[in-house]
Amino acid sequence: MDMKKAASLLALYLVLASCQKDENSTQAPAAATNFSELTVPVDFNWTAGEKAQIEISLKVPELLPLSLDGSFIYIINAAGERVAIEKINAAHKASFNITLPSNPQGYKFSLPATGEEWPLELSEQVELNLQEPLDNLNLNAKTTLAKGAMANPPGTNMFGNAGFENNIVYSNQGYPYDPTTGTVDDGKWYVADNDWNAATENGSTVFKAAANRWTHLWQLHTVNPGDSIHITADWDGTTRAYLFFYADANSTSPISYEYIPFAAGSDVISSIVPQNATVVSALFNLRDNAWIDNTFLSNPPAITDTDGDGVADDQDDFPNDPSRAYLTFYPAAGRQTIAFEDMWPVQGDYDFNDMVVSIEADLIKDASGNWVSAEYKIALDAFGGGIESGLALRLLDGNKNTMSSIISSVSGNASLDQDVTNGIIIFNDPDDVRSQYYNNTEAGLIRTPDTISFTINFGANNGAAFSPDFYIFHREERGREVHLVGFSGTAAADASLNNTGDDVNGSYQTVNGLPWAMDLVLDGENFQHPYEKIDMISAYPQFSNWASSGGSANTDWYQNPTLGDIVDLLL
Repeated sequence: MDMKKAASLLALYLVLASCQKDENSTQAPAAATNFSELTVPVDFNWTAGEKAQIEISLKVPELLPLSLDGSFIYIINAAGERVAIEKINAAHKASFNITLPSNPQGYKFSLPATGEEWPLELSEQVELNLQEPLDNLNLNAKTTLAKGAMANPPGTNMFGNAGFENNIVYSNQGYPYDPTTGTVDDGKWYVADNDWNAATENGSTVFKAAANRWTHLWQLHTVNPGDSIHITADWDGTTRAYLFFYADANSTSPISYEYIPFAAGSDVISSIVPQNATVVSALFNLRDNAWIDNTFLSNPPAITDTDGDGVADDQDDFPNDPSRAYLTFYPAAGRQTIAFEDMWPVQGDYDFNDMVVSIEADLIKDASGNWVSAEYKIALDAFGGGIESGLALRLLDGNKNTMSSIISSVSGNASLDQDVTNGIIIFNDPDDVRSQYYNNTEAGLIRTPDTISFTINFGANNGAAFSPDFYIFHREERGREVHLVGFSGTAAADASLNNTGDDVNGSYQTVNGLPWAMDLVLDGENFQHPYEKIDMISAYPQFSNWASSGGSANTDWYQNPTLGDIVDLLL
């Protein structure tokens, strides 16, 4: 066999062997060994953390036309602490722009108006179903709770016929959800059915539900917004007490309600009359031979709203300041770190230490849910870039679009950017910030980072969600900006640089989707950035899998560094 034929046969064999191997096995693509080799999904946003623009729709039961317009919904953490708050509109909707560390555990939506909670969903659209308060009663499950002794809340009893010594007014009006089912302050009981009787227990007349039936009765009384209110009774069996609050005697939809199932050691509601409420329907719900006696309702003047802003002190983060009421945080938990490469539109060395800043903010609203101020603290963790760069901030709406001006002034170590709507110049040069020279990227030049503090004071606004856009710009060339993926250049940016070098259409991404900035939201720790000229993948070997998976794999990559390649600012 001549050599040419032998070579051809060998080549054919290798091709066939290769095809057979491909058919019988699946090989994972080799992990990138440096940042420039990465291939990522087209929609990857280079964020280690959870960010979501959430529109919440609250579905109110048909039998309870509850009006939530103007009330609030919270996001709370696992400890029950409020981390975000938004006002509910007339369509029973609210929007959150939330930022959290990866894999948040135990966070919930909370609705103070009803006391209901739901697990947090980080989705664009979330529907929360309110429970019908008098539903879900198992009529076949007879309870044998012992008689509960009435608690002794403060104030004078407002109930007429509190011990049922006199006859009860019968009113076949169906569900008693509005004051039109009776007369306010007449001291009479109203009942919606005949599944009850006036029985005798221990020598006393009581109101008692019929066997295997449920019933409810109520009285209507005038109340004052902001005052405390209490309801309780002596009881036996399955019994609940409710407070339904209304704007006036002609309203058919309550502003809010609260309820409690009576149980041993838990037989009283103590609450605050909500804003704009002037009438309460105090209601008891009983079933299957349950009874009540010696009912009690009081509405003593509140002493818990010190600043008079309509928010009770136990819900007011600023109880002595009527201009401020609610404190939330950005990020909602942990701290945000942004790491920049400064060579845009040309790729850099991907050590992501040309500028590194860590960001925390206290966001403050008033009692009506309008923005009052945002108090920022920004640490200059590292500056390893060869280009002198400044740091700036722009506030966009929840969809990252320009909105009308909402900033009235800036105080502290920052100033308004006259060329950018809702723009702020934090510093023009790192030397404006550093109390001593450091870069925190090279041995011998590691120092505790300096911190910049400033306050944004808001003008007239409606409390709508906003997105902070932190970016750097070249000190000697203001129009050369570097933004996170998903943000565009500002009005001061030089648009002629878009789609030049390695940039694609001013997206701050390369053709392979690589960024010039990364956003990390970590819980209780600093991001340990690489030393100078150390590629991110060398510093964090699991980073490659995280990025290639679009952020779904190795979500804790930042906890597993190559120790000699990273700067630990806690040392």
